[in-house]
Amino acid sequence: MVALLVAGTGMVLIPRDSATPPAVPFSETARAAAFQDTLLLRESAATLAEAATSGAEKPALANAVTLLTTHAQALADPRGAPSSATSGTSPSHPTDTAPTDSAATDSAATPQSSLASFLAGLAGSGSKRLEDAREADGGTARLLAAVGTAQLLQAERLAAEWQMPVPERTKTSGQVTASKTESPAATLLTASCPSASPRADPASATTDAALAAVVRSQQEAIYVYQVALKRLDETKSAAAAKYLQVHEALLRQAESLTTANCTDTPASEPGYRLPGQFSQDPAAFLGSVELASLPRFGDLVALSTDETRGWAIENLLAAARRSTAWGAGLPDAPGLMLDAGELPSLPTPTTTSTPSSHGG
Repeated sequence: MVALLVAGTGMVLIPRDSATPPAVPFSETARAAAFQDTLLLRESAATLAEAATSGAEKPALANAVTLLTTHAQALADPRGAPSSATSGTSPSHPTDTAPTDSAATDSAATPQSSLASFLAGLAGSGSKRLEDAREADGGTARLLAAVGTAQLLQAERLAAEWQMPVPERTKTSGQVTASKTESPAATLLTASCPSASPRADPASATTDAALAAVVRSQQEAIYVYQVALKRLDETKSAAAAKYLQVHEALLRQAESLTTANCTDTPASEPGYRLPGQFSQDPAAFLGSVELASLPRFGDLVALSTDETRGWAIENLLAAARRSTAWGAGLPDAPGLMLDAGELPSLPTPTTTSTPSSHGG
């Protein structure tokens, strides 16, 4: 009856404000949590760097502070809203992955235990970012995946440099092997796909275009690895042979995902023109090939969902690991084009922040 009266009179009924604040989107919650955790990690790294007496520890920790500063700037609220970490209150989203700085400030803690606590917090934060990237919105997902990848690899790199055990969380994260030859999409039925689908426009921001770019990157990587095998020494040749098998498996997975997405797989090129850098240092060039694939996986993270996104996140991390294995320097946010010079400055804390009560 009310609806009929409203329609007949032209009146507009405005529902009374229930005073219930709208739910915060998951993407915003995940970004804010990543920002808080990164600030705490940055503070811990800075405290450890000030107290470090070893010549090897101090520069490594200083580099960690720089990396975490860049991450915090990238994760800062784009609206400029104040965060709990910068206003002197403790984070409102405790997780089991965020670090504490108790080990860094407790005089009874040994330097070794302090470093171990920091590594565990760094690895835990990286793992949490990758986990949240699976559910976040496209742009935030790519940012979280990039930050998580960088933090995990930083934890692994520092553990190796300090001759400490690799944090347990990172040992099985994103491992891609040649034996894993099928992607999750291989089990999906594609009978409902049209008999012919248009080719993805390389310039368009779609899942189809992102998948096509990944397929092309794997086709090129396979060609380069095949040529490089004949020019590397025995040790590097063995590593290249292993990674060649991985890329062959990745190509099959990417093609399977493309088919499940009802898109035609890009045809392979008969060959690729290799620059002079390849002849001068084939191993270094393989590192550049792996680096070039990172934005492709990053795009796929942003433009896909569900199993396809999970596959892209895993392989972003794996490709970053292969890059470092060849000695390539990783960007601060693998898979994301990030200009640190254009990032906003971090706000100055008004009071000393109180760390979460959860351990790393």
